[in-house]
Amino acid sequence: MTVSENLHILTGAPGTGKTVVLRGLQTSIRWVGEPARELLAEHPSIDVRRSWQQDPQVFVALLLARSIRKYEDVAASGSGTVVFDRGIPDCIAYALHLGADPAPSIAAAARCRYNPSVLITEPWDDIYTTDDERSMAFEATTQFHRHVVTAYERSGYTLIEVPRRPIAQRVSFVEAAVS
Repeated sequence: MTVSENLHILTGAPGTGKTVVLRGLQTSIRWVGEPARELLAEHPSIDVRRSWQQDPQVFVALLLARSIRKYEDVAASGSGTVVFDRGIPDCIAYALHLGADPAPSIAAAARCRYNPSVLITEPWDDIYTTDDERSMAFEATTQFHRHVVTAYERSGYTLIEVPRRPIAQRVSFVEAAVS
């Protein structure tokens, strides 16, 4: 197991401002988009939305494959500091939340290691909205968040909460944490 100190994760419940924070990072800090959102947006032909509900194992397998590919591509590139919008341990959380088998995700999380300190955003009702890819009710995000915390802690990561502040302050917090 190799730990990649320069590969960081920003995780948390859906709708907590992760992507907005990442878009605000300095141009010197590269970030990688969220695999679940990409799958939902890119693959209507395989009906990912239905697989999320009708066959969670298929959805988690697709999500895990995408997450591993993103990790391996970035790790192989040696491109300096990179922040991921969710990491492989999030696949464990999705599996737990959807009632799928988490074993493949647990094994991948043990092989593909990021910086040991993971940034996490807490559920925040005041900023939560739904959209085409995010249909989860806010109440469900708190349950999902508990699965995220469990997945990262059991995978051996230390969680650092990104404070609920205006976006510029959240961006500064993340920049300082990954520098």
